[in-house]
Amino acid sequence: HSEKEAHKPLTHILEAHFDLKVDKIMNLTGWSGGHPIDTQGFIAHNEEIIVVSFRCTTSALDWMTNFAAGSSEWELDEDLEQGHSGWCSCFEGRFSSKKPRVHTGFYNNILQVIPLLQEHVDPLLAPDQPPRKLYVVGHSLGAGMSTMATCYFLQNHEWQHLPHKFINISAGTPKALKKDMADVIEERLAELRPLDKAVVCRVVMNEDVVAKVPHNYTHIGKLVFLTEDGQVLIGPKISDSHIIDEKEMKELSKKNPQLAELAEASSKDDDDDETRELTKYEKMMRKIPRPFRDHCPDFYLAPLIKLYNRDLE
Repeated sequence: HSEKEAHKPLTHILEAHFDLKVDKIMNLTGWSGGHPIDTQGFIAHNEEIIVVSFRCTTSALDWMTNFAAGSSEWELDEDLEQGHSGWCSCFEGRFSSKKPRVHTGFYNNILQVIPLLQEHVDPLLAPDQPPRKLYVVGHSLGAGMSTMATCYFLQNHEWQHLPHKFINISAGTPKALKKDMADVIEERLAELRPLDKAVVCRVVMNEDVVAKVPHNYTHIGKLVFLTEDGQVLIGPKISDSHIIDEKEMKELSKKNPQLAELAEASSKDDDDDETRELTKYEKMMRKIPRPFRDHCPDFYLAPLIKLYNRDLE
């Protein structure tokens, strides 16, 4: 029944299982001002929440966006009107302007998305609307897009005066902001966190290579780290390598006694896995180098689902 249900249209799944009315299916592809555009996702809402979800990397154009590591100025007033950052935006303002800079590929894609956000989401965030939580989510390329959308929403709404709350959760998130833009957003978050008006979290699975690139860019928000053993660590102090060794794990376990219990339970689950025959899919995944394997959505979902089920017990 569940497999059959999973193949039904997304609009049906969201309505039947999450009580969400789909406002817009996003499917933006092509070129704009010489920049590749390839963004998919959806916008949906009910009386309590709004969801803006961006899909992960699925095409060659997606990868062109991922690896277009040049930066552009964040200047929505001008760029929204023309629909792109400019033909030579990687060079514009680099030495003369004080405007914050962001990843060019992600920026040009969000420029195509923002008119949809203005049409379908902004009206739901009006002061006279019922209090809602706005969830902006994504994985991989979609995670980078969620960072761009976060920049838009945090800077274009007076959250401290609204009944709503902003929440950005991304997984396998590439770096998308130059330090000057990251500083702007972190300053905004510092204003809103004490008011319980904004949460930004990026989930990283163990050695996920995508979370480390592109170089010379930075992340925003709090790190949620998924260890190789399937533990979920909130805000651990680790280096950019995103690898927790045995010594660090012992130190974390001392400060968080529940980790030891979870680790023991996880090891039992691993022992069970070793005694059974691996599926064809599992054998295939084990051939993939860990930094790339750790980027796969399945490896993100497994420890989170396990944690969710434990909470239900």
